[in-house]
Amino acid sequence: MEILTAVLLVLAGLTEGLLAGVFDAGGGIVLVPVLLYYLHSIGVSSLVSTHVAMGTSLLVLAFASAFRTWREWRASHVIWQGAFYVIAGGIPGAIVGVSIAAGLEGPSLRAIFGFVLLVAAVRLFSGKRKQGKELEPRVALRPLGGIGIAVGLVSSLSGIGGTLLAVPLMSKSLHFPLRKAIGTANAAVVFTAAAGAMMYLIRGWGNVLLPAEISGFIDWRPAIPLLMGAVPGGMIGTRMGAKVDVASVRNAVGVLLLVVMLRMFFL
Repeated sequence: MEILTAVLLVLAGLTEGLLAGVFDAGGGIVLVPVLLYYLHSIGVSSLVSTHVAMGTSLLVLAFASAFRTWREWRASHVIWQGAFYVIAGGIPGAIVGVSIAAGLEGPSLRAIFGFVLLVAAVRLFSGKRKQGKELEPRVALRPLGGIGIAVGLVSSLSGIGGTLLAVPLMSKSLHFPLRKAIGTANAAVVFTAAAGAMMYLIRGWGNVLLPAEISGFIDWRPAIPLLMGAVPGGMIGTRMGAKVDVASVRNAVGVLLLVVMLRMFFL
């Protein structure tokens, strides 16, 4: 890998971490498009490039979320019992989701990802979420397991981490305080994203369309520089999100997501 490419991937990871930390817009919204362009630039077939981009994105997010979870845990923002319930549904959801994704063509997967970008943009345009009256969070297996199944399916079909879906459901439906919803969701994403990445690795193993350097639907080469940027980016973004009013930036990022969403249909 050329030095310039590695530097650009680090910067992309940094951007991803900042967005995830400041806006909690859902990890992967930057990683998947960047990985698609990278894979196309090195000649990976469009028949499998989307699968590789999503599998690699989930791998990066699993590690990046682990660092974020550590910070959230130290701040007492993780309800571990709730996280385990989400994981209980998220892992089988991820397994089913990747099984579905493996049978879909690239354009279909990019369309799903484009819809996720639209949801992320709408959340950004709606403004910074506010915590209402704090109630006792409902920590129960059935609703949190259901959220986990949805998170596993959506994340494995789009390459995102799942906080985009989990946080509002936990906060609004189950009365989780916002910070604890974010911390608990991040803890669950570590395992659901890892399960999804592992399934992409398995389902892509031996695919004749993949270059020899790519293991299953996982490309380790861009994953390392992306992670080098995403980890510090997430730490910086979390601090910025707690202290800075970034309404105008939210709108700008929302517009950017809409542009990328439209571009997904013409790759």
